[in-house]
Amino acid sequence: MESMLVETDMAGNYVGSSYGWATARDWAKLGLLYLHRGNWNGEQLFDPSWASYVSTPTATSQGNYGGHFWLNAGGKFPDAPKNMYYASGFQGQMVAIFPSQDLVVVRLGLREDDVFDFNGLLSGIVRSIR
Repeated sequence: MESMLVETDMAGNYVGSSYGWATARDWAKLGLLYLHRGNWNGEQLFDPSWASYVSTPTATSQGNYGGHFWLNAGGKFPDAPKNMYYASGFQGQMVAIFPSQDLVVVRLGLREDDVFDFNGLLSGIVRSIR
């Protein structure tokens, strides 16, 4: 990733869930790294079990959250594949990883769930590549 900038909050702390800036291409690279289970052009950057961990529901999340990623296992997006997992950013930004479709989708939008049809977007993209 060439463009990534991670900033601290007002107290100087790295939040981890916010203040990360990058181009759509670089966010897609992050998604591809997870899609390929930590392998980047033949180099294993993290153990493949980490990708399994982040895409597996935590015990109390009802299928909504894994390790540092949101999941669709609980059906938040009913017309998108259940094995999709995603990073969700400010105002509807998203890096969605679709293992069963070998696909990563990046959205750098400025609208949240209440005014933007994420289910329609994600299911439409998946339908268009079948």
